[in-house]
Amino acid sequence: MDTKSAGVLGGCVIVAALIVALVPRHEAPAAAPSGPPPGRFQMGGVPGHAYVLDTATGQVWEDFASPTQGSSHPDFNKPKVK
Repeated sequence: MDTKSAGVLGGCVIVAALIVALVPRHEAPAAAPSGPPPGRFQMGGVPGHAYVLDTATGQVWEDFASPTQGSSHPDFNKPKVK
């Protein structure tokens, strides 16, 4: 490589470094949560079981789909907020 080519290549490297250093970087915005925020009470279940979770206190109530499959929480059918 002759000196002229080396000088052009060096100049290109310097210009590229300046462009990278001077161009502002934009960070991607945080992803917005999908759907509404969770409510205080969340319900879920699997076959044969139903659960109610109080997200404020962490208390969980469980109920079984069939009364012959087991016992449920004694307060499952009572109001959850006093």
